[in-house]
Amino acid sequence: MEKIEITVFLNGHLTQKCKVPIRSNMNVTDLIAESSEKLSLRTKRSFKIFDSTGEEISDDDMEMLNPDEPLFLSRGEEFLRQSSMAIYDEIKKLGEGGFGSVVLYKNKLTKEEVAIKFVSYKTLVSHEDVSRVYAEMVLLRSLRHPNIVKLIDAFPLDQQLCFVMEYCSGGELQKYVEDKGALKEEEVFNLGSQIIDAVRYCHNNKVIHRDLKLENVLFSNQNKNTIKIVDFGIAGMFSISGKGEKSDSGSLLYTAPEVISRSDNRASPALDIWSLGCILYALLTGNLPFQGNTVAQVVQNIINVTYPPLPDSVSPHWRHLLTNIFQKNPEKRWNMIKISNHIDKYRYGGPDENIRISSDEEIHVIRKEEAKKTFVNKRIIIRDAPPPMRKSLPAGNLKPNIKRRSSIDEAKPIFLNKPEVKKPLQRKKSISAQKSKAPTVMGRSSSDAALKKSPYSIPLERKRTKFFV
Repeated sequence: MEKIEITVFLNGHLTQKCKVPIRSNMNVTDLIAESSEKLSLRTKRSFKIFDSTGEEISDDDMEMLNPDEPLFLSRGEEFLRQSSMAIYDEIKKLGEGGFGSVVLYKNKLTKEEVAIKFVSYKTLVSHEDVSRVYAEMVLLRSLRHPNIVKLIDAFPLDQQLCFVMEYCSGGELQKYVEDKGALKEEEVFNLGSQIIDAVRYCHNNKVIHRDLKLENVLFSNQNKNTIKIVDFGIAGMFSISGKGEKSDSGSLLYTAPEVISRSDNRASPALDIWSLGCILYALLTGNLPFQGNTVAQVVQNIINVTYPPLPDSVSPHWRHLLTNIFQKNPEKRWNMIKISNHIDKYRYGGPDENIRISSDEEIHVIRKEEAKKTFVNKRIIIRDAPPPMRKSLPAGNLKPNIKRRSSIDEAKPIFLNKPEVKKPLQRKKSISAQKSKAPTVMGRSSSDAALKKSPYSIPLERKRTKFFV
């Protein structure tokens, strides 16, 4: 029989730990008693022991304990999320910013590399700063898209807040463009369509990034073919009218003219669309469109929408796209639907001349003759299908209009002869799922208290080996 030892930490106190040998006939009571003795604690009946996901250990779990997974002894309190830090080994520091640092860690159990962002409470000097940090947590926790960085966990640790995020090892798109210069159009289609898809997903979920730039787009790996959008620290939600909270945040070279002129600095999809145009221009030319020798000159170029034309070697449809993105009036700026349609059209072999795209049409109808060939019922088919994985909210110009839908991702086929549709059976939720209704963090008075039972934690999948037969 193999002898194993389990590391046991005191819940919430990672500096206090001990090693306990596990025997084949050992139960949870024995484990708690030996752990308490080694940690110089007087055992009480209220003591509990948790695994790294916050699940309480039972006698049935004893013979499946993983020696690589630490356990946490509780004196009666619930599992504290900061204890999760014990399952990570530090590898190296990745960077440092205004709010804190980012460090690369490896998960001892999954062997997965993660980037942990440490935000010091000392840097959060204002109520707005605190709101920004919590807003980033809420946003990242809710967004699930292959081209948006995933938030794995979040918890307080000492005097800082920790964000555990997936690690993007390929580096910044900014560095990639600096090294390579103008990219081939095929690569611009590949990278640009991923950014467009992610931004469109955000807008459909009523989220404005507000700081889209080359530095906030990372390559997922060293292959340099998949990107992830990061840093939602100043992201904002926009209301049903398409406008949200005001902010002057953002990077000057990517900032829309209405923000600089202060005519309208509220969160709206048009802000991200302008920044997206700057990114696409940089991919095609190797340089940002609005530059100058001084800040005043840059500002003037943005307000006047003055930028060098694309080289003649670039296909005409890119000029047409950027012309419709770089509109001084945000109301005339193309929305994400038109941008996405344009990219798809010319990526897959559309014509280079006589570009005609309806200014108001958002739902495209396939001819009735073509619809008959595929569908038994005569129905209108929506050509502009949204990403299939999401249930989304409205984006863009959301004024009521009978002729068009306010949300493409909620748009459904319109049946001319509406068939009777049976509702699918709904699976009953498990008892544990019914009990686990997570409270929201927003509005809590204490940062530590708000995250003791963090609703923004994604439990690790339990993978244990049976050590005793």
